[in-house]
Amino acid sequence: MKNSINLDLCKKCKLCIEVCPCNIIGLNENEEVSFIKDKESICLGCGQCMAICSSKAISINKLSYENNFTDLPINHVNYADFVDFLANRRSVRNFKSQPVPDDAISKIIQAVEYAPYGSEPEKINITVVNNRKTIETALPYISKFLDNIVKWIDNPFISFLIKRKKGMETYNTVKNHLYPISKTGNYKLEFGDRITRGAPALLIFHAEKGAEEHTNNSLIYATYSILAAHSLGLGATMIGLVPAAINKVPEVRKIFNIPEKNEAVMSVIIGYPKYKYKRTIKRKNNNIEWIQ
Repeated sequence: MKNSINLDLCKKCKLCIEVCPCNIIGLNENEEVSFIKDKESICLGCGQCMAICSSKAISINKLSYENNFTDLPINHVNYADFVDFLANRRSVRNFKSQPVPDDAISKIIQAVEYAPYGSEPEKINITVVNNRKTIETALPYISKFLDNIVKWIDNPFISFLIKRKKGMETYNTVKNHLYPISKTGNYKLEFGDRITRGAPALLIFHAEKGAEEHTNNSLIYATYSILAAHSLGLGATMIGLVPAAINKVPEVRKIFNIPEKNEAVMSVIIGYPKYKYKRTIKRKNNNIEWIQ
């Protein structure tokens, strides 16, 4: 189905023209609101026009009022409550052994559905691993992978390849963060699980390697998931070690059933917090410049 506007329902308020980010809606020769044919192919499918139309006159390919839209909630969170919610959330790395109900995971994923996105959100895959034994099966392979990081950084040639293939951001993250930690043997399983921290559940965000905006989208979705988990009384934190291992170690990819064509971007560990924090941390950003 192509995009269309039901002229019998259209009130000609022209708000859809105003909000369309790609400017593909306008007035035709009869002064009727319509999609501009030679621009329609660049439609993002964002649904802005459908969301603002009071008469539900607009139809967008792959979207419907019945399946994709709901009325806006009446309640609105004020700034003070919102900041309190953010301040109360802590990254949790100590969990109870209590399993996370599937219903709670489903609610987290439902919250992610409201996240903003860059492009092609349907190309993001979320793998739910709500089984501690499955997570534990992957740990020896991930631990070995993290041990190898020391050898890679110590090797000038491999370090050069990492810079060239992965870029300086990844290289500096590995060299300045993972390398010194791995060098102490921190991720060896003899010290316990310092990778997924004993979490009973794991979310993995991944997509085809060339999918549009998949890195940004995955990180946004991961952020929404940890906020949603917090609202449910669950603890969560992002773990970059797991996707890094998935992308390099075939055994880990197989255990988590990630398609070979896909790139894992981020993972989130989830569980019930073992401890309750007494205070929050406010990290002041001094690198802010106002341009008037």
